[in-house]
Amino acid sequence: MSGKQEPPDFAMMRAVEILANLYDRMYTRTNVPPPPLDKPVILFNETCAFQIGKTTQAMVVAILGWGFSYPTRGWHTYAVAGEDGSRQLLSAFYKDHALIAVELYVPKTDRTPDLEPRRLGAFRFVPGEIRLGIPVTSIPQTFVPAVGGPGPVVYDASFEARFEGGVAYAMGTKGFVERLALYAQTGERRT
Repeated sequence: MSGKQEPPDFAMMRAVEILANLYDRMYTRTNVPPPPLDKPVILFNETCAFQIGKTTQAMVVAILGWGFSYPTRGWHTYAVAGEDGSRQLLSAFYKDHALIAVELYVPKTDRTPDLEPRRLGAFRFVPGEIRLGIPVTSIPQTFVPAVGGPGPVVYDASFEARFEGGVAYAMGTKGFVERLALYAQTGERRT
């Protein structure tokens, strides 16, 4: 081995740069709710769109049928195929037949119902084009590190965007998005 220094590995330098950016986004910002977006976040695909307060149970049942009651009573769950054919769960919750919560996630346990995945096309958040499986570093700046929320128990990264009447979460583990969730926001914290 000669005394010469090897030229820098540009891929490694880029990886370090991405990780530093992720660290800055996750740990150096003040943990305050973000300003609300000027339009709602929708969980969308070309077959079905889920919008808090606008999507009705009848609309979803007309497209997907009746869901399986999972993880608890009140939730209506379907299995859908991801872009890569992987099994994902889509769970919706209604109040007075209007959507108040929807989640799309990669199951973390083998105790989920054995539902056959429907091939509907990939779901994603719009605006933002956030899908399951993308790197958390690809989440747009309109999503900021989450203030509270459901993420910290199971996920090591959780981002949120608020909008009139709701909040959207993108959560991930080991650098990849594994859960998208929309919840109605009620009470004093409503934006």
